[in-house]
Amino acid sequence: MSEDKHAIRRIVAGHNDKGRATIVMDGPAPNQQIREQGHISTFIWSSDEAPAEVWTNEDFGARENIIQPEPNGSGFRIVEFPPGAPVMMHRTDTLDYAICMSGEIDMEMDDGVTIHMTPHDILVQQGTIHSWLNRGTEPCRVAFVLIDAKRPPGGELKGPGPQPFAPIEPYPEGKEPPLPPIRRIVTTHDENGKAVVMHDGLAPQRLLRPRGNVSTLIWGSDETPAEIWTAEDFGMRENEIEPPALGSWCRVIDYPPGPGRMHRTESVDYVICLHGEIDMELDDGEMVHMSAGDVMIQQANLHSWINSGPDTCRIVFALIGSKPKS
Repeated sequence: MSEDKHAIRRIVAGHNDKGRATIVMDGPAPNQQIREQGHISTFIWSSDEAPAEVWTNEDFGARENIIQPEPNGSGFRIVEFPPGAPVMMHRTDTLDYAICMSGEIDMEMDDGVTIHMTPHDILVQQGTIHSWLNRGTEPCRVAFVLIDAKRPPGGELKGPGPQPFAPIEPYPEGKEPPLPPIRRIVTTHDENGKAVVMHDGLAPQRLLRPRGNVSTLIWGSDETPAEIWTAEDFGMRENEIEPPALGSWCRVIDYPPGPGRMHRTESVDYVICLHGEIDMELDDGEMVHMSAGDVMIQQANLHSWINSGPDTCRIVFALIGSKPKS
């Protein structure tokens, strides 16, 4: 791995000529740019259709690093915000999953409304105008998954405004969660077109799986372009592993020490290791080790997650529905 402190380790899983899952790339993500404001933007992967293409050998992270994804597509990038860098108010016609990986940062919206984010906080942004400002002394690293979304109905930025927030699912009696619950912030517009906070609190749908994994559904979509103009809490939908063919899931899974289970989904997976370490096993026993800060692209691969260490590992998954193999 590069000694460059700004480098992002990117692992890409694909398939070999026999159709077996294998690691096809592992190293510093090469598509890195320094923006005019001083932000360091590393483009990890993208898609340009729905369902997404996963059966070619193209490096979709080598495409142009533009903010708005292609129509019916998605983009995955890591942005490092240095302290005090100038801000830029902007919006995109997208559904955004923004994951604070390290450091702290403020997101400002209309009328000076400010959301302060710390590590492991996740923001769901629904086409709202905003800017990012690092008021601290250390760089802040944020992972962004942007999915093409519906344009404003009638061209007007009108949304449902703030909504009631469901309480977090109680943890089973007598058990303690291995890591703190996830704070989820959701933005929308009010009836006057102002960007506002729709929800801010602990992500409500947290489930303890039979094998001991803790799965928290953050948000989802069931069509592309994604719906971003309703009052629905997409994080309260059924927490199924595979996303809709034209949709997405964003979820966090905490893996305690223990064995895994082989499985695959028809999806391209944007994977971010937030905390701890974990091994991913592929076909024929091939293994790859991930540590906090590493990211991975999975392309409908058969795989298993194995935590051989002493501590819980936390991973964020953004799954985008993909094409079945023809």
